[in-house]
Amino acid sequence: MKSLILIGVSFLFSVNCCAQKRKIFKINPGEKVIETIPKEEMYSFTAFEDGTVLFKNNNFSKAKMNYNSLYGEMMFIDAKGDTLSITDESTIKLIAIKKDTFFVAAGYLQLVADFGSIKLARKQFFSFVNRQKLGPFGEPTSATVDTYNRASSSTYFKELVPKEILTLAKNTELYIGDRFNNFKAVNKKNLAEFFSDKQKELSSYLKENKTDFSNEEEIKTLIAQFVNK
Repeated sequence: MKSLILIGVSFLFSVNCCAQKRKIFKINPGEKVIETIPKEEMYSFTAFEDGTVLFKNNNFSKAKMNYNSLYGEMMFIDAKGDTLSITDESTIKLIAIKKDTFFVAAGYLQLVADFGSIKLARKQFFSFVNRQKLGPFGEPTSATVDTYNRASSSTYFKELVPKEILTLAKNTELYIGDRFNNFKAVNKKNLAEFFSDKQKELSSYLKENKTDFSNEEEIKTLIAQFVNK
């Protein structure tokens, strides 16, 4: 049985050329980020649920677990009742919580659909979008925009109390994976790679169907169209 211990490492939000769905949250000066973002947006489940971590060496560990998209970490409750973060993600094969499965690849990817040889998963994470400083009398000044490749860390968000107006985005990216759980972002280039023997048909499909690469239902329909051809 492998133990799970607390970490304090940096988490770098990934950048992809694929489309992203996002929700916007404004943090006013003096407000704590972790107290402003609604818990239902921060966590995948409304409560910590029974989960199992399956390691690559086939050992496993069980605990009450929940994925925190603000921190980009899988959280668990230990025997003392403390809420901690899983470490050593590189040793993990997958995590099962209730009926949901999470893979460790470019962060935590939650399985959306399994087509046998092809999997579709989603990644949810927060990033900085905008930072607006205040003038000498407390009025907002012109905004400066931060891009999605802004690095942050769980510790930073836990302690952050801004002195300016921050805008955060909750992003959803889709990933396509093979039977060995190798995942890549859903976009035209990577779809062509996964369906390399059907590139002509895929190109025709994308021309005839205006496909939103962040829409789960549209991507599920696309994959189902080609996976068994």
